[in-house]
Parts: sequence; C-alpha cells; structure tokens
Amino acid sequence: MRIIVAQSAGFCMGVRRAVNQVLSAVEAGEGPLWTLGSLIHNPQVVELLCARGVIPVKSVEQIDKGMVVIPTHGVSPKIRAELELKGLKILDATCPRVARVHRIVEQYADKGYLILILGDPGHSEVEGILGFSGENTVVLQTTDQVLSLPSANQVLLVAQTTQSGSRFEELAKAVQERYAHLSMEQLKIINTLCDSTEQRQKEVRALAPKVSAFVIVGGKESANTRRLKEIAEAEGKLAYLVETEKELEGERLKQVSSIGLTAGASSPNWLIRRVYEELRKMSLEQRSFASRVLFKLVRGGAILNFYLGLGGALLCAVSGIALQGAINFFASFSAFFYLSSIHNFNLLANPGILNLIEPARGGFFLRYRKPLLYFSLLGIILGGLFSYLVSPWAFIFYAGLCGLSLLYQVRFRKSASERFFGISRLSDIPGSKDLFSALAWAIVIVLVPLSGKVGMHFEPRVWILFSLIFLLVLARSLLQDFRDIQADRMVGKETIPILFGVRLSRGLIHLIIFIAVLILLFNFRAGDLGKAVLGILAGLVWLWIWAWFFTQRTMVQGLRAELIIDTNFIIAGLAGIILGRF
Repeated sequence: MRIIVAQSAGFCMGVRRAVNQVLSAVEAGEGPLWTLGSLIHNPQVVELLCARGVIPVKSVEQIDKGMVVIPTHGVSPKIRAELELKGLKILDATCPRVARVHRIVEQYADKGYLILILGDPGHSEVEGILGFSGENTVVLQTTDQVLSLPSANQVLLVAQTTQSGSRFEELAKAVQERYAHLSMEQLKIINTLCDSTEQRQKEVRALAPKVSAFVIVGGKESANTRRLKEIAEAEGKLAYLVETEKELEGERLKQVSSIGLTAGASSPNWLIRRVYEELRKMSLEQRSFASRVLFKLVRGGAILNFYLGLGGALLCAVSGIALQGAINFFASFSAFFYLSSIHNFNLLANPGILNLIEPARGGFFLRYRKPLLYFSLLGIILGGLFSYLVSPWAFIFYAGLCGLSLLYQVRFRKSASERFFGISRLSDIPGSKDLFSALAWAIVIVLVPLSGKVGMHFEPRVWILFSLIFLLVLARSLLQDFRDIQADRMVGKETIPILFGVRLSRGLIHLIIFIAVLILLFNFRAGDLGKAVLGILAGLVWLWIWAWFFTQRTMVQGLRAELIIDTNFIIAGLAGIILGRF
C-alpha cells in the first residue's frame, strides 16, 4: 500500500493563529478561560485544550468572570455586546478570513444590498455572518434555490469560507443569470473562500488520479473536512472521514493499493501522524515475512533507544582513539547502556504526552511501563559495571552522572521557585532538555572514560572534543524539537523552537553546526586530535543536510525521521573509527 500525504494537510493559518493565541493566554496565567462553543471543529484538540483549562460553553449566561475566547468562526455583534456588558475580557480568535466576510457583508448591508450567502444553514460561521448582514439575507446551498430569490436592485454574493470553489462558481453563474438586468455596480460577487480551503480541495482533485482511495482526517462537524470527502467521492474515489486512527476500516483499506491522506483545516499534525502510522502498519502486513521481521527489529531498536545508544557507543570509541590512541570497549559499552536507559527513563516520565506525539513509541511505553522501568534500571546497572571496568573513578563519575540525570524528572517539594516561576523540577526549565541532554552525552563520551587518568581532564584537546560532542548533540536535539511543535505547545512543553520561534531556532541549528565545523577544522590542522575527529565532521554534514528538510516540513515525522536524524551519530562514529585506525 502506497501512502501519499497532501502537502497542505494540517492546521490552516486561522486555526494555528487561534490555538497559539489561546495557548499564550494559558501560559500567561489568564484565567479562567472560556470559549463560546468549540474554539475549532476538532474534538481531540478541544479535549486537550480543556485539559489546559480552556472550557467551551454554549452561552454567555454560563460565564461570570475571566476571559472569553471568540472562536475561529466568529460571533455576531449582539453576542460580543453581551460579553462587553458583563465586563468580561475578550480574546478575539476569529479567523482573519472570516472577519473579512463580516466586514464585507456589514458594509453592503448598510447600503441596502440583498445579501446572499453560500453556506450551511445553522453552521457557526454562517450564524456569525448573519449577525452582520441583517434581515435582508438569504442563505443558499444549491443553484435550484436561486430561482426563488426575491427581486432586488442591489445584490451581494459571498460564501462561507470553507465552501467548495466549484460550488461557488456554479452559484455565482446562476445568480448572474437571475439578476442579469443589474449592472456590475449593482451586482457584487465577492469570492470569500479561504485560500487554504481551496488549496486542499485542489490537492484532492490532483491526487485523485494517483490513488485508489482517500483517508480524510478531521472532525465530523467540520464543514471543510466534509467538503474534502465530497470532492474525493465526486472524483470517483472511495473516501473515509476519520477523527482518529481507531476509526480506520482496516480490512477494507488493506485491499487498496494506494491511499491519499489529507486533513481538514482543524486537524493537527500529531493527529494526522497517528493516522499515517496506522496506515503504515497496515501496509507492513502486506509485505514479505523477511521485510516484516527486519522492519520490526529496526523499529524495536528505535523505540527502545538502542539505535541512539549505539551512536553514543561509536562516538565514545572515536573519543578513545582521539584522546588515548585506542578504543576503550568498556567505556563504549558503558555509554551504550547509559544513553539508551536514560532516554528511556525520560520518556517513561511522560508516556501520555509521548503517546500523543509519537504513537508508535508512546503506545508501547504505556502498555509496558513497569517492565520497561525495570529494563532501563538494568541498563543503568550494566553501564555502571562497565564503567567500573574502566576504572573505579570512572564508576564514581558515572554514578554521579546517573543520579543527576534521574533527578531531572523528579518533582521537588513546593518551593518559592514553583510559586513564582512554575518550576517544580529541572525538566520544567524552558529549553533545558536540549542543553542537559547535550551535556550528559559529552560527559559520558569524553570525560567518564578519562576518569583516573591523572591530569588528562585539564588538557585543552579534551575540552575541544567535549565541545564538539556537545554541539553535535545539541544540534540533533534542536532538530528533533521540530518534529511536532504544535503538540509540544499543546501539552505545555517549552522547547527552544517554542521559546524563540521557528525561524530563529532554525538559524540556531545552522549556527551551531557552523561553529562546530570551524572548531573541528581549526583543531584538525593543529593536529591535536588526529584523523578520527574528521568522523564528527561527517556527522555534522549529515545533520546539516537533513536540517534543511526537517525544519521546513514537519507533517509526518515519526520513528523514520528520528532514525534519519540519529544516523548522524552512526556516521560520525563509523567514519571516525575507520579514519582513526587506518
């Protein structure tokens, strides 16, 4: 089964803007927060926002205090006046495209125009538009209704922003025929369809000849999502509208050779990814036995962070060659067990959040949380045994590092820092994950193996290599943060891209890689670290190449993306060993 993902699937501009506005209000401590109806037409997102304290209500009467969020589809002036009368703070998250329709109909209604709206009667957006257009308004759904329209000297036609472009064109033609006697000044036809909606619809039509069926992700109450299904069916294709991956009809979809995956404007990337992962799982079942076994082995290695640990072990081998002239196998095994186990512990601290962002790994960690806890603890102990074989001092250093790493997720007693800064554990510090992770990697790869070597920790070349490993891991960690910024912010994770913005963080990744390359090349010419260090250059180049892709497109980036990014450690390690030994 081939899966083609539409380029524009995911939040549209208006929905992204609204969600970001609300999350900013949550983070600023504005509360209580209420939305008049659902902020957007996606029950999964609304449920997550509820967990963050954003509660949907049906009427103004239910709100006594706090801040009220006007949803993306807008509200009528009457409702806004009621909110102002109650003295409530208002956060207007109306989509700018919808607000434009409000301004247009209000302007022409004041001039006495008959307002015609192509839309779904009773839909929240249409109800909001009606509040601005007045009584001289007719909501239309089909061209058949045009014949019964009243006579008028001035007519305006607009559309609900999520309507079909072809339907609007048909209706516009029928309205022009009905009011053929009116001049261009008297008959105004303004296309108020959302660009994003039109783009999604065009993509469905363009994908139709290439696929056997469509899976459309989105809320069943979402007009634009339903429209995508209608268009797919009009193109003669099977179309399945699902809100979550659990609604996929496995047996029917397994018979399909190719699937087009798209989504409504209110569907977040993480939800599309969950559906994508489930479709990939179905696709795997159609492959040969050998392919399935290989896939599961690789997948298992990625889920349990063995692949990451292997990369760390290879880098530790490079460190041994560069600093001591030989591979320290005990130190490499110690690094492998420490890195894979500590990463598992960090994931076990929040398996629910992980399940949202990475369903393949999150589901596994939720099902086997207790066995994985013991398994990771065993890994820490094995790492300690190998560190002891390096030297007793290395074991002490290793034990201290493990203690600090495990403290990262431990919640401390309520203190002044929690009351004033909202920090109750080290992991609550914004952006700390990337910095602490890079620091831990550099320590276990460079410093732990040197424990007991008198004076070596003070050599400049040791700290040069330490800096290179730190920068390599930091760039990788920042790149991983781009995998789902939406979901991270939704659950309250404060990564560096969320703190500083996508553009600045993207530039930061390239700057870190550039600085690392400069340090590496300068010190290679000086001859301090030998040829083995050039392996790290290969890893940096790999990371730099993929950074251009993964910081631009973040739609479907599951374990496959993680494996691609983390391959930089494997490349750096293998290249360094080969160059250092030959």
